[in-house]
Amino acid sequence: MLKFDNTPADHELLELLKQGNNNAFDELYRRYWKPLFTAALSRISDEDVAKDIVQNLLIDLWQKRADLLINTTLSQYLFGAVKLKVLQHFRSEEVKQSAIEKALSRISELSYTGDNLTGYFNLEKIVSDEVDIMPLNMKRTFLLRSDSYSVKEIAQNLNLAEQTVSNNITEALKRLKRRLKIEYPDRYMNCFIVFLVLFT
Repeated sequence: MLKFDNTPADHELLELLKQGNNNAFDELYRRYWKPLFTAALSRISDEDVAKDIVQNLLIDLWQKRADLLINTTLSQYLFGAVKLKVLQHFRSEEVKQSAIEKALSRISELSYTGDNLTGYFNLEKIVSDEVDIMPLNMKRTFLLRSDSYSVKEIAQNLNLAEQTVSNNITEALKRLKRRLKIEYPDRYMNCFIVFLVLFT
């Protein structure tokens, strides 16, 4: 049972967490579990795996609480950590090992060589074209999600129910997956992981 007289702001919650305050962890769990789960599920499309990712993330947070160095907001840190956990999940699957390594290598190359930017711009154009033909609310939802807004923040910005926002994100990703499969039939997984890292 939480015993806070007033609900702490995120930065206060983080400080209490670092001090080993169990109530702070309970409040963080209550506040962030569902949005983090939604973020993981939108990238991985498997409820059980998404739940495991969030559970492991929160357990790691508690276990490493004393050594936490967070230079962003707590929210940005947690959602960034979810993206990292998703990549680690792909990396851990033998079947996808080669694809993720090539994808990460590709991202690295894009940063250093002008010639390789052609591939990035082609992928960007495909994503942009597909986003342009999405229904208006889905398009707005996806663009805000790409800017790292949480489901709750998107719902507030667009005056939509959180479930509607989650549905829009899921459908937008399905459409983009289908398009990438058509455009890159032989390199679909590679391109999709690059897309996840660069655009979501």
